[in-house]
Amino acid sequence: MTKYFSFLFALFTFFYSGAQSITAEPASFYGLGEMSSRGHGIFDALGKNTINVFDSSVLNHYNPASYNRLSKGATLYTVSLHSRQSWYSNASAQQFAATPMVEQFTLGFKIRKQMGMSFGLRPFSSRGYKIAETSFTGIDSIAYNYSGKGAIQDLYLGYSYGIIEKPQTKWAIGANASYLFGTLINERSSELLTGATAAGGLERNSLIMRSFYTEIGTYFQQSIGKKHSIGLSVVYQPELNLSGTFQQELYSSATIGVPNSYDTILNSNTAFSAQLAQSLQLGFSYSYKLPTFKRQTRELHPQLQLYASMSNFGALSQNQNLLTGFDQNSYARISFGAQFQPEYRVVENIATLKALEKVSYRIGYYQQSLPYTSNNIQYQEQGLTVGLGLPLLAQVSLSSLNVGLTFGQRTIDTGVWKEQFIGARVSLILAPSNFEKWFRKRQLD
Repeated sequence: MTKYFSFLFALFTFFYSGAQSITAEPASFYGLGEMSSRGHGIFDALGKNTINVFDSSVLNHYNPASYNRLSKGATLYTVSLHSRQSWYSNASAQQFAATPMVEQFTLGFKIRKQMGMSFGLRPFSSRGYKIAETSFTGIDSIAYNYSGKGAIQDLYLGYSYGIIEKPQTKWAIGANASYLFGTLINERSSELLTGATAAGGLERNSLIMRSFYTEIGTYFQQSIGKKHSIGLSVVYQPELNLSGTFQQELYSSATIGVPNSYDTILNSNTAFSAQLAQSLQLGFSYSYKLPTFKRQTRELHPQLQLYASMSNFGALSQNQNLLTGFDQNSYARISFGAQFQPEYRVVENIATLKALEKVSYRIGYYQQSLPYTSNNIQYQEQGLTVGLGLPLLAQVSLSSLNVGLTFGQRTIDTGVWKEQFIGARVSLILAPSNFEKWFRKRQLD
């Protein structure tokens, strides 16, 4: 058993050390960078529906009430990888950027019949951009470089309890307690281009965050007859008080490309605080077990699931006027998604199914505003999503590989800027098989 936990620890450490700058978005200069898209290979494919998508084979840490839906005696852990290819354009220029990264590591399990728990590391926000320009002064030229990097991580522990656990009716509540930590850096430099010297200056502003926050969730599910069921989900995040340190550094140098040659002009540390207003997410789900039908010598049990959600995320504001352009507007998102399974009893009927009958097929659409503004006009985003869920059933287990693709664009109503992007997220859900005794939850008499 030790080797398995060593593997988990190594993977956890790799994720933490590798996920420090996970975006290539110029607007991540503002605020806390680009807020996490709360992604998962399943959720992305369903139009970014998050809080209303869960069952015994999915660990959904975006709705903490869902942990009690995990299978008894089984443990699920999830690793996600994300890649985004973006094409930026304005009236005079075009640019391409790509960002591959490991994004989350989470683990969840059922404690008792009505209780579940989860913990892990997931992204909260990230910063990453590079912009360069050259200006001619009339005599010499000056090169300006602007860059940003860093990320804020979310280390969370969650618990859920089923208030009503009946065959036809289920109602649960849950909460996540999180610790936010990380550093976001904005840096700009100037270099005199004369051929004889590389004199210049460097300004580096670092925001070192250390904060706690909570989110509360609930869901209600009701079966209607044997073939239909509906679900309602709610997740609420109270106002978040952020605290940290703002570090400002200013250097000059005769050779700006050599850090050891820097002369320190300013190096200061100031206490920083900000508020992230409350957020509310509402979700709806509907499941219909379609009529069974026979194909050759086997019988299939198809299922159609529909999802819709509406999210309102709070505004961000600083208490002191320390950072230029820090404050961000509130923003909203609506999402729609559908999933079709030719056979929803995959584990029970795995021996008789053809390859394509084991797959879950997903499609979705979303549109949202973004917290960034230009001349008091908010950026907008919309996207079409598709994806597949592939069970990994070498032995009887709930493991699966889930792929979600997003074809989207970000624009502003003035038309001065546009980003077209393709996002791909792969989430690996690993679960012990029935034969792996080391991972079973034991109960003592």
